[in-house]
This record gives sequence, structure tokens and C-alpha cells, in this order.
Amino acid sequence: MNKQQIEKEKDLMIAQIKKYSPIFKRFFEINLTLRQYSDGIYKFKHNPVYAKRQEIVKKEMLNKFKTLFGKDCQKKLNINFDQQLANNIVDHHQVLNHPLLISDNVIANIGKFFQDQKPPAIIVISSGDVPPNNYFSKNGFQLHGKKVPIFSNSETELNSCLIPKRDFDFVGRIKKSKRWSELNDKEQQFLVGEYERIKSLDFSNCNNYNDQITLIVNDSWPRLFASEIRKNLPELLYITQEELTTNCLLKILAEKNFVTEILFNRQYREKILADFRGIVVTWNEKENKGTHFFWRKHPTENKLLRMYVSADKLVPGDEEFKNLSVNFDLNEIRNLLEKREIFPSLFMIFAVLNFYFGIKPLVGQGSIVYLNLIRDQWLKTLEQTEFKAEIDNIKSYEIDYMVSGLALFFERITNQIKTLYAYDIIYNGGMSAQYLKQAFEMKFSDLLAVSVTGTYDYIAQKYIPDDEKIKYQVTTDILAQDLINWL
Repeated sequence: MNKQQIEKEKDLMIAQIKKYSPIFKRFFEINLTLRQYSDGIYKFKHNPVYAKRQEIVKKEMLNKFKTLFGKDCQKKLNINFDQQLANNIVDHHQVLNHPLLISDNVIANIGKFFQDQKPPAIIVISSGDVPPNNYFSKNGFQLHGKKVPIFSNSETELNSCLIPKRDFDFVGRIKKSKRWSELNDKEQQFLVGEYERIKSLDFSNCNNYNDQITLIVNDSWPRLFASEIRKNLPELLYITQEELTTNCLLKILAEKNFVTEILFNRQYREKILADFRGIVVTWNEKENKGTHFFWRKHPTENKLLRMYVSADKLVPGDEEFKNLSVNFDLNEIRNLLEKREIFPSLFMIFAVLNFYFGIKPLVGQGSIVYLNLIRDQWLKTLEQTEFKAEIDNIKSYEIDYMVSGLALFFERITNQIKTLYAYDIIYNGGMSAQYLKQAFEMKFSDLLAVSVTGTYDYIAQKYIPDDEKIKYQVTTDILAQDLINWL
């Protein structure tokens, strides 16, 4: 492709994104450096109602980290909560891997780099219900363009929330698939070393795979950066949104509020079902999408069952499991939540964490769209209810900071730019201070345009008509060739 063709494809994609998802328009026009953009993320007026409610959230977070990292973790990891929380909600709960999910916590926390003392930990509320075989993982991670499987093919559709503690023998899996010879000696040595490192982590306090991931991510995060940067690097701590929401919901379940009333007031529940139907990640019964408020644990497999309201019950969408229906009863729901037999849906997660407890979400290409749609609908819905006073709380912050969707880490090989995955960076010894300082002065809009194919894929899948979709040839590597001209 020549430069004219490259620019034409990029401009066409950006134009369609702006047309079919107008909320993106301003992001492609942000004339700020990454550092300037990052500096504004946490500058929002705090709401005393949310600050008070979040005492519950902070306690639940800290309890989880104490379980996994020890009772002294608050001091050791420098866990220091802001008065009102703003957290990245984009990351999938899996090993660090994809370019679009290893830059978000850098972009959201540039002010914490290159400090004289260790800054407060970065806490991510990650998505813990993703299957191993998802867009950002593909069963494991990637090294130099080669797939490194953590899961076998038979495990690809498991739900991460339900996976028990396991080994991470990706070396054995590569050998079993007769692909070990595809790796050179240095790559083989590197992967053996990474496997040994994971095996050496103390998983004794982990109850499941998701707990193990929290420890693995915390260990691998600093190695994305050169050794001289690591001393005062903030810790990276993942907690799954499913577990955090469950624990926080249990604390307020017996109270009457605009979230719990969904479960215990039939008329209000029917209004919620009607008002939010069709928004991406809520529910669309005709298309068999989403679930009503909770997922139900499958009785024999590590999967979740879709649930739909029928009279005063939640009934599995699959008739075979109708015996697993759930009554809208306080004690029954509490019991099932405590036993991890039901899991909150994304709608319920956002209702609890973001709209009741007031955590400001730092978002990605998808959530910047649907969270604003859900927020706007809550404002309309609550206007017609006894919970009208909550409107001012929900209006008290904007869902306006997208931290994902930008590839940030590149290297130049034989005059060609190459986008780096997490373990490519770790293999290289981490990104240098010089690289980061240069990258932090790049324009946000420039990097978003370089990474436009990832954003376009998502928007096209959800919102662009099939007959208008572009079959593009351009790649992030091609688009970055001229922009990353300092490598």
C-alpha cells in the first residue's frame, strides 16, 4: 500500500466510527499529549454520598488483597485509596498479553511513573467471566507472533469465574502439540524460565484460577519496564468485577435502594426490563442475548446459564435446567450469591459499582458507548420512580475517559515498526525510560488513529451496517511507521 491508500483507509474507518458511534468523535480530535490527557483523569468533583458508600467497596478490595498478598499488603504494596474511586474496568482477567490491554494502565497513570517514592497501587476492576478463548487472549499469550497456550482446546469455552486452581504448563502444551521446534533456543529458554517463575509464586491462598491470575499479573507487570524503572513503579492489582460486585451487593441486599428494588419489587423490575432492553450488554430476549440480572452456575460444567424473568422467578433459558430457577427472595438470593451459584450480569455490575457506589469507570472502545447509554437510561428511568434523588448522584461525574484502544509499545526491526505484545516486551527486558518519556509526549489522537483498526472492528461488529463495512488492508504496524519515527 502506498501512503495515499493508507491514509484513505484510515480516514474512511475514522469517518464511519464517528458516524455510527458519535461519542468517539471527540477522542479523535483530542489535541493533548498522553501525559496531559492522563493528568486530567482523576480531576473530578467528589460526591460525598459516593465517598461514604465507597467505604464498603474499599474494605472489600482490601480484604481480597490481604487474602492473596498477606495481612501487611496495604503497607507493602502501598494500597492508598482516593476519596472517590476511579478505576480501569477494561481489562480482562487473564495474563498480560494484547497490545490494547497492556497500555491502558500506563495511559491512566502516567503521573505515577518516575517518582522519587513508590506511588499508590493501581487497582483494576477486571472482567473475570471471560472464556480463555477470547479476542485478547486466544487461549494464552503471544510471543514473537507465536501462540503460547495456557489452556487445551477442550477448555477454550470455560468461564474464568468457574475455573479451579490449575497449572500453567504452557511449555508442556507446546511440546505436546509438536510446536516446540517452531521456537528458537532463546525463545525456548525464555518460556521455560517464565513457567518456572509462575510455578514459584505462592498460590497457597488462591481459591481458583482467577486468584492465580491476580498474582501472575502483579508479578509480570513491572517486567514490562526496564529494571531501572521498577524500584518506584506502582503495583498493579486486579480484582474481578464479579467477585467485588457480589460482595458489595451482599452488604446492601437487605436495604431498599434503586438496585435492590429490582429484585424485590415486581412492578419496578418490569419497568427496568422494558427500559434497558436492547442496549449492548443488557438483554435482548428475541436474539437470545444477555441475561436478566444474574447468570446461574451450570450444574456439571464450568459454564454459566442464561436466566430470564418469569413471574416472580428467574428461570434458566434452557428448559433442561428449569429446576435451577431462582425465586426473588432475599434469603435465597443471598444464599446463592454467597455460595457462588449465581453471578451478577454486566448490567448488575454497573448498577452496583458505578451507579450506586459511584466508582468512576475508566473505559474502553465498547464501554465508552454502552455505559453512557445505560447511564442516560438510568437518568430517565429514575425520574419516574421514588428514587429520583439518585439522579444528582449519577450526574455527579462523567463517563468520559477512554484508556484502552491505543497501542503504545513498538519496536523497529530492519526499518519496520512492530507492535509489541506483553511477553515480547518482557523478553526484551522491558521498555526503557527514554522510550516511555518520548511516548508520553505523543498526541492522544495520533495514537488512537494508529490503533484505529481495533476500534473499527468493535464498532463495525455492533453498530455499522453490513453493506457499509470496510474490508481494510491497513494494520497498526503500517499506520505507526511514520508516527513512531524516533525509534
